[in-house]
Amino acid sequence: MIAPNLRFGRSASLICMLCLLFCMTPNRLSAIGSSGMFATRVKFEYQYSDYNQYKYPIIERSDSIRYEYVDPYIANFPEHRSLAKVIQSIGPITNLELRYETSDLTSDKNQSRYYSRLDRDVTDMTNVYGAYQYLNIAYNSPDSAASGGYMLSAGMKHDRSGWIKYELSLSYDHNRAPDGFLTETVMPMAQIRWSVNSVTALNARWDGYYAENDSGIFNADAFTVFVSRYFPTQTAVHLFSRFYFSDIGITSFAPAIEVAQYIRWNLTGRLTYRYYQNKYEDDAIPDFIEGDSIKSHSIRAYVEWQIGAAMKLHFKLRKYMGNQDIRMNTYLLGFEYEL
Repeated sequence: MIAPNLRFGRSASLICMLCLLFCMTPNRLSAIGSSGMFATRVKFEYQYSDYNQYKYPIIERSDSIRYEYVDPYIANFPEHRSLAKVIQSIGPITNLELRYETSDLTSDKNQSRYYSRLDRDVTDMTNVYGAYQYLNIAYNSPDSAASGGYMLSAGMKHDRSGWIKYELSLSYDHNRAPDGFLTETVMPMAQIRWSVNSVTALNARWDGYYAENDSGIFNADAFTVFVSRYFPTQTAVHLFSRFYFSDIGITSFAPAIEVAQYIRWNLTGRLTYRYYQNKYEDDAIPDFIEGDSIKSHSIRAYVEWQIGAAMKLHFKLRKYMGNQDIRMNTYLLGFEYEL
């Protein structure tokens, strides 16, 4: 069955990846590539997002309108993003994943993300994992500055013969702004998937966000529900929606539908539509939006092409349209290869 990807982005240092591939002692070089219990898979991606150089209006206290680029809603585009990832199987029950991701956000701002994750099967049905992520954002104008932080995660997944699967995790995020403002966030997550029968599956997920900084404590919850159905035409339809609630007066609603189609045995296409609405209560409305909500529509076309047993190509085109007069396109080219 074609199923939606429920796991979020991962990253790791390119230096660490190269060390893993080339700096092992000679008696361990056989662990690289497909040899017995060991296998190595590498992935590279390039993504470009534009937004037609739109300048966003700021409402000043004098009620005049000043046009300029502002953070955080629109200033991070156009974006050039590159990614390198390696997944190394270390025996039959352990996988190590490393990723490095870099983004040129503007001429004065760039972002680097490093991610590592270790997965291990503790039983035939249960898997445990731990992850570390480091994010650095560098600002070159008007003065050199940096922000970012790190995140630690640990979790477990259990599979009851494929019919019921669940996952639990806990993450801690430590983020510091350029002015030294520190925010610490604890993020628990629980997810369950139930295969009702051989062609239908239900999925539910809860994410908690408990943040604390010098301004106080801020809590939020997000709930995501999925319904997946597979049809004899080699087609899968996924209906899903995410609901977000925070105690500072921000709520969002994001329903979506995805149609996935096996075009050939080695060629899969996906078409996704998503509607997003983010609404603010009076005290929470930011200065840089018009009205009290953000509404958007996005359409994504994605193609995955398996070339032989070892190589896979990815292509993505995404179009975004919002009620804040923003139009944006995203183009992605990806490559995976098993050594």
